[in-house]
Amino acid sequence: MRPPRAPQRALLVCAAAVALAACSGSGSGSADRSPGALGAPGGGGAAPSVTADARRSVVTFAGAAPLGAGTARRTADRMRARARALGLRDVRVEVRAGGITVTGRTADESGLTGLGASGRLGFRPVLAEEASGATETPGPSPTATSRGRAVTEGLRPRTDASASASAGSAPAGSGAPDAALLARFAALDCSAKERPATGPESDAREPVVACGTAGGGSASPDKFLLGPTAVDGARVSSAEAVDGGQNGGPLVRLRFDTSGARRFAALTQSLSVNTAPRNQVAIVLDGVVISAPSVAQRLDGGTADIYGSFTRASAERLAATIGSGALPAPVSVTGVTRLPGT
Repeated sequence: MRPPRAPQRALLVCAAAVALAACSGSGSGSADRSPGALGAPGGGGAAPSVTADARRSVVTFAGAAPLGAGTARRTADRMRARARALGLRDVRVEVRAGGITVTGRTADESGLTGLGASGRLGFRPVLAEEASGATETPGPSPTATSRGRAVTEGLRPRTDASASASAGSAPAGSGAPDAALLARFAALDCSAKERPATGPESDAREPVVACGTAGGGSASPDKFLLGPTAVDGARVSSAEAVDGGQNGGPLVRLRFDTSGARRFAALTQSLSVNTAPRNQVAIVLDGVVISAPSVAQRLDGGTADIYGSFTRASAERLAATIGSGALPAPVSVTGVTRLPGT
């Protein structure tokens, strides 16, 4: 879909969590011109103070190599779309010296830095899953609803033998993991700060290992061995944060285009006949599994819901990141400068 990639499996991805003022050309919007507080009448008053709303931050993004003119322009356009979707005010996005600068209110600084999330989304079949350090009582796995939406609610850490498939049980044939990948899965420590995961550079046609946050309030992430991408996030036509109703809390609702709906239906049909964990589909955002619901039937509705421990703001950030599409090239924050207001 366009999570850490954490519904009950939601990660911040971006987070993930996860995020994302209308602009045109090389940038639009203008700096806040909120008046400062006036001094006492009659002259000699204190100098005008700067309101919090007037303070500005400039966030600089760069790629691993200087961005080409076309790539930089498309990246800036996508970042503007994210800012617009999030309702960020007075944001200016500009291409400068092979990089991108984003200027906006200091109060929105976390949202400004979130505009640079890669937003690479994919749906991969789960070949093996192992809970790391889980101590909770196992809970039920989520299942797909009969209404044709994949529900990613409530995957909990599993400690029983049936919950964690041996990597050696992965199917043979095209895309099957080789010995090197099986060794990576065995050695993967998702509790470590630095851990391997799928990323924007990963080949969607190859199996990978990745980490994801377990549900049920556990702080210990699970590790996954995943098959090749079956549905690319480019096939998601829209994403929005909506009220989860009786299921509680906000959720992110994805809608597929015609091709994506067909591929998603085929994926869920093939998974529905398997036993756990190979009946699960991993939703991977920027290299992190943000959810891995089990599938009980073919889903033809062309819609998938991502549940998780979202706030309204984090759900909106995730929806904006996915809905705007992946950035043409990955970028990272290279500097943040705070300017005085005027």
